[in-house]
Amino acid sequence: MDIANLILDFVESLFWPAVVLLSLLLYRGDISDAIRRLKSLATPAGSAEFAEAARVLLDEAAAKTKTVVSAGSKRGVLRRLEYAADILKGGRLLWVDDHPEGNTSLVELFRTAGMEVDTAVSTAEALSRLRRRSYDLILSDIGRQDDQSAGIGMLRDLDELGIDTPVVLYTLGFDYQRGFPRRAFAVTEAPDEAVHYVIDLMERARLS
Repeated sequence: MDIANLILDFVESLFWPAVVLLSLLLYRGDISDAIRRLKSLATPAGSAEFAEAARVLLDEAAAKTKTVVSAGSKRGVLRRLEYAADILKGGRLLWVDDHPEGNTSLVELFRTAGMEVDTAVSTAEALSRLRRRSYDLILSDIGRQDDQSAGIGMLRDLDELGIDTPVVLYTLGFDYQRGFPRRAFAVTEAPDEAVHYVIDLMERARLS
């Protein structure tokens, strides 16, 4: 009888660890996804509050640029922001535009996600900042004041100075018939696309 009880106790001691191990093997994908989501919830870009704020900021940015962001595109960029929380945190962005008030919504979005965002209103100011510190990427307009190709000229200046920081041109009404700027990573007027490009470049920066 004692031997039978010992065997029973031994089997019971193995049963639950075996059940746990089997569950981990069967549901490892779901468990990994849950862990990633829990991790993201600990960061600003993973919180429900951030998701709602980001939605509002995207709407504001779209209204300022008079672009239409579909509901599907909005869901996609908000979901990507959630999973890119760790990638964006601590990233350094330089935004060059002589009318920075038009970018306040996206600047706030990126800062809330944990990025450092500096602004410059001219190429000269941008180059001065780039000489003092490094950035992961640059967002820039094209036309400034009387120079309708100031952003393109800045790309040439970056090449001449050996500054290889990637540039996204965020501008309205770009004429693609003039040719795609060789030095630019992307050109867009849509705020949701701008967010995607920033995440793309931050992923590259983290992996390099």
